[in-house]
Amino acid sequence: MTTEIRIEADEARRLKNDTAFQQFVQNVREDQMSVFANSAAADVAVREEAHAMLRALNQIEVKLDAALVAETLLDRKQRK
Repeated sequence: MTTEIRIEADEARRLKNDTAFQQFVQNVREDQMSVFANSAAADVAVREEAHAMLRALNQIEVKLDAALVAETLLDRKQRK
């Protein structure tokens, strides 16, 4: 369990520090925000898909942050 937490945290840290990955995520986010903002009133399905993609990007970031927090909590627990 400890090893898994550290491996996941290391992978999360690597992705968060990878400028290419971060730029890709930002580009996708901007594209979806543009789709959302420029959709016609009747384009409900288009807006829903853009919204779902934005939520998915947010979830990816939440999962990466959670992996780092889990490692921090593990470190604090092991110091006691």
